[in-house]
Amino acid sequence: MPPAFDDAANEQLVQDAIARAERAAPGDDLEFVKVLRNSYFEAHQRTTRRLRMAAAAPAATGSPMGPRSFHIYEDPRFAKNARELARRSVGRVRIIGGSEVRPGEFDDCVAVGSDAEWGCSGTLIASNVVVTAGHCVDFATRVFFGTDVTGAGRVVRVKKRHRHPRYHKGKHNDLMVLVLAEKVEGVAPRRIAAARLITAATDGRVVGFGHTDPTGSSGYGKKRKVDVPVASPSCSGTVDGHDDSVSYGCDRLLEIVAGRPLLARDTCSGDSGGPFYVDDGNGQWRLGGATSRATDSAVNNCGDGGIYVRLDKYVTWMAGIPGVKLPKA
Repeated sequence: MPPAFDDAANEQLVQDAIARAERAAPGDDLEFVKVLRNSYFEAHQRTTRRLRMAAAAPAATGSPMGPRSFHIYEDPRFAKNARELARRSVGRVRIIGGSEVRPGEFDDCVAVGSDAEWGCSGTLIASNVVVTAGHCVDFATRVFFGTDVTGAGRVVRVKKRHRHPRYHKGKHNDLMVLVLAEKVEGVAPRRIAAARLITAATDGRVVGFGHTDPTGSSGYGKKRKVDVPVASPSCSGTVDGHDDSVSYGCDRLLEIVAGRPLLARDTCSGDSGGPFYVDDGNGQWRLGGATSRATDSAVNNCGDGGIYVRLDKYVTWMAGIPGVKLPKA
């Protein structure tokens, strides 16, 4: 979830970029997103040499499955949702610039690691249960509750790992349930969102401890948050004449496709397994998904759109695991 520099300076860049895009494209969502991205990128170029170098570095993450490389910001559904999210961010209702999470906020989001290092994120869904990504199996012997893995916090051992039985190479059924060695007191488990909330979501809030450079190679350890627009809430639509599963490489009906409205504002490596929250309409965040991977058409390691596993589709499997007792929805 790469930051630009400090949160206050970044917030000003965000607001300036939104204002410029609104003036340049009052009635065209796709053009609005284009101007928004370009304005923000140009501001970064003027502000920091480090991001200029990172943005110029090639970092391919996959080959498109369709006849051409289709980027998420060309999707009219994404553009519409991105514009609405940007407008709400002007009123400080939502955040599209990214910021560090304060103590006491999203305490259910944890770092997931091996005995030697931390490398993924996850969410507490019962007092002794964390859900994370299936491809994080090598980083799953302990979890960390706190905001910075180098600072104060609580470490809890993992008693048992349960990767989905139909998991395949981080691209299908990319989930793993961690049964902890002890119950965690003082942290409320996050309730899983109902199917109707996820299907109706136009955006979500992603949280994680992931890397903070666009290439996804450094900066892991601090918990950050950002709001992202949804392109496809269930990988069941079409765009540019192709099914979402072809355009993005998602699993139909099982995954969410979402992305950043601004440069490098997205989940990144290290955010894997972390929460994708959706608003329940009553001021509460419900857990809609778990971070899995970049879309097949992504050009950069981080920042070109992501795929999130819909947890409502896996409740029966999770609830059937020995030692798992999920709170009632």
